[in-house]
Amino acid sequence: MTEPCRIILDVDTGIDDALAIVYALAHPEITLEAVTTTYGNVDVEQATLNTLALLQAADCLDVPVAAGAKRALTRPYNKRGSRIHGPNGFGGIDLPSPERTALDTWAPDLLIEMAHKHPGKLTLVPTGPITNVALALMKAPEIATLFKRIVIMGGSIWHPGVPRIPSPMADANFFNDPESARIVLQSGADIILVGMDVTMKTLFTDAMMDRIEKQGGFASRKCAEASRFYLAAYRDQYPDITGCALHDPLAVAVAHDPTLVTLEPMQIDVECAGELTRGQVIPDRRRTGTTIPNAAVCVDVNVDRFVDGFVNRLATFGQDQVAL
Repeated sequence: MTEPCRIILDVDTGIDDALAIVYALAHPEITLEAVTTTYGNVDVEQATLNTLALLQAADCLDVPVAAGAKRALTRPYNKRGSRIHGPNGFGGIDLPSPERTALDTWAPDLLIEMAHKHPGKLTLVPTGPITNVALALMKAPEIATLFKRIVIMGGSIWHPGVPRIPSPMADANFFNDPESARIVLQSGADIILVGMDVTMKTLFTDAMMDRIEKQGGFASRKCAEASRFYLAAYRDQYPDITGCALHDPLAVAVAHDPTLVTLEPMQIDVECAGELTRGQVIPDRRRTGTTIPNAAVCVDVNVDRFVDGFVNRLATFGQDQVAL
């Protein structure tokens, strides 16, 4: 029997993070060991509340949740709500209030604790600003090689970055804390970078949401309902787009099955100071003796295999759950 893929999700729980959490719970070959939360789509308090409420909605109360960074290493966090994810990060849709709270443990400390407890067994999947991971590495640099792998949702090599930020080639996660991204990329960890080059090809459409809303359990249905807000925001930014991008769920899928993507080893860094390039991934693809790859970068994706699997998992997850 194949051993399950054991992951820790580090999230700023907006809508695609919620989809990633439910996808991880729904996949029979993935074990969600813990969730750590950070700022990004919403503040860390709201991200934590959303995470706890979603796990409760999915009837998965045994997954530990720890809150972490409230801001980037060098800059304050002053965002209020989200144009993409709604005022509460979940499309304005309310879930039942969680009956439990997060652990007393700070998220970076939980990452350190779990890496030491399960060396070589856990895959860390950060899908928001990567501050928690950088803080953990600064405190305990040895954990870089104690994780089986770190699969990062962030960056872009060729695809244009997110609209309405100063850097035209940066994604939101790396733009929010490029200093942390640099620390993680230079840590010596086994890293896969799942960036906009592939995530923007994996689109969640109205028809897919319809299916999940009709067939899925409570948590899946609520995620599909929230995704209507997400899709409307995408259509506002990209008028010709047919769906919203499954950024964070793809990172979870790649953690379980890297054959879903085409990987190119690259030596990459992140620009931290440029007026027009802050947060941009800078790849050094020169083939020289001193160019040593520090990440495997996703350059293509089997869209149909991933998206079909994602929709099927959510559409069947929680069907036997008592309606809430």
